[in-house]
Amino acid sequence: MNYRLIAIDLDDSLLGNDLKISEANRKALFAARKKGVHITIATGRMLDSALPYIHELNISIPVITYQGAYLKDTQTGDTLIKKSVPMDYTQKIIEECKKQNLHLQVYNESTYFFEKENYYSRLYHKATGIQGEEAKDLIGVLQEEPIKLIIIDEQQKIARLSQYFEEQFGDVLQVLISKPIYLEFTNKEATKGNALAKLGEMLEIPREEIIAIGDSYNDISMIEYAGLGIAMGNAPDHVKSYAQYVTKGNDESGIADAIRRFILNKE
Repeated sequence: MNYRLIAIDLDDSLLGNDLKISEANRKALFAARKKGVHITIATGRMLDSALPYIHELNISIPVITYQGAYLKDTQTGDTLIKKSVPMDYTQKIIEECKKQNLHLQVYNESTYFFEKENYYSRLYHKATGIQGEEAKDLIGVLQEEPIKLIIIDEQQKIARLSQYFEEQFGDVLQVLISKPIYLEFTNKEATKGNALAKLGEMLEIPREEIIAIGDSYNDISMIEYAGLGIAMGNAPDHVKSYAQYVTKGNDESGIADAIRRFILNKE
């Protein structure tokens, strides 16, 4: 198959555990582009947090951020998709998190807010490089409906909270674990798969000619949508079950392995 578009998740996929793009991954991506393949990222991160990697890879086509809630052309500044979380559900999530004393972050296009700086806010800042803002009133600080909300907590607790909030809001919102310690809420239509379908349509590339690579539950929609869905070697077994190929892990330059096999035709 002549693949023409590759969409790649950032954390625990393209990025190693050191949060860097390996030299092998970088070389493979530039080699793929030389063959005429479009490269983009599809991440749960906010755009500002993803921009250093977008610039490093010289990505010139629109990028998928906020789990697919936000499709942005960084060359023109045009917003192509923006799917927000309705304010009434936002308020309910904020109230429930206050009741359970959970660390919640709410996001607009360019920043995020939390009630009080703590261990989890510092952990997130270290992982993403973006500092949020303290706001005692999370509803009051929002000028418009947020693009995303995240609860950050210990892995076992996130697993329990995922089940609880899925029961509460799963019919009306996307409730997903993006990393073991992140539980994310987005618009029901805001999936990486939907955003990838829109991007393919814009570029006039059919799904059969698209590759999607990821490692977590929020990547399943694009792994399912793409003509070739690839899971990272470090992905949970459930995610791997949706993929047609499982590449090496994120600390073994798994992206380079997949590109050599399916684009550069090197085993």
